[in-house]
Amino acid sequence: MGLDLRDSLRESMIVHPRLVQQKLWSAPGDASRLAVDLPPLVPFGKACYVGATWILDWDHRLPSLHAVLRVAAYYTDERRREAEAAIEQRRAEIAKGDLFPEFDVLDFSGIPADECYETEMEVGSPPARLRLVSEWRREIEPASAERAIKIVRGSPSFQEIKTRVSFRPPGLGDLEAAEWSPPCESGHARWGIDVWYLLTYNGMVGEGRAFLVDDQEPLVVRERDFQFRAG
Repeated sequence: MGLDLRDSLRESMIVHPRLVQQKLWSAPGDASRLAVDLPPLVPFGKACYVGATWILDWDHRLPSLHAVLRVAAYYTDERRREAEAAIEQRRAEIAKGDLFPEFDVLDFSGIPADECYETEMEVGSPPARLRLVSEWRREIEPASAERAIKIVRGSPSFQEIKTRVSFRPPGLGDLEAAEWSPPCESGHARWGIDVWYLLTYNGMVGEGRAFLVDDQEPLVVRERDFQFRAG
C-alpha cells in the first residue's frame, strides 16, 4: 500500500503567519478534521510518493475570509529537499516583509514539487475539491493523446452529440486531449485524460463537453460540461 499523504497533514502543516496572527487555525485538532474531509491522493503513473508538505496559505485580505490549502507532493528525497529549502527561503522573505498588518506579504505559491494541488476554503468550513495546479498537467504524450481521442470518438455519447448538434463552426477544431485529471478531481479511481470538444466560442467565452478517458482501460468514465473565458 502506498504512502497516504493525509498522514503528513495530521502530523504537521505550515500555516501562514497572517492566519496565525488572526487566530484562524488551532493545530493539531483542525489538521485531523481537515484530513478526514480530503480524499486520498494517488501518484501519477508508476511514481510513488516519499512525502508531502501541506500549507495553509492566506488570501491577502485582512480580515481573511478564505484560506488556500496547498499540497506539495514529492516522488524523490531530492525534490523534497529542494522544496524544503525553497520553503525556508520563503519563510524568511515573509518574515522580512511582515512589519505592519496593512503591508502585503508573500504567500507560499510556487514551491517546487512533483505534484502541486490547491483548494480554497472558507474560514471554519471544509475544503473544496483539490485541484492539480502543476504545469505539466497539460503535457500529454502524442500516443496517449491519440489513443484517448480515438476512444472518445468511438463512444456512444460522442456520437449522440455529433447527431444532436446541427451546426458547429469548423474553426472550433476537433477533439482535443486537454489535460491529465487526477482522482481527487474526477472522483474516478485512477488518473485519466480529459478530452475536450468545443461547441461554441464567441471570442470571449467558450463552452463544450469534456470526456474523461481512463488511462488504463479504453473507456469514457465521466462526462461534464465545461466553460472557459479567454485571457
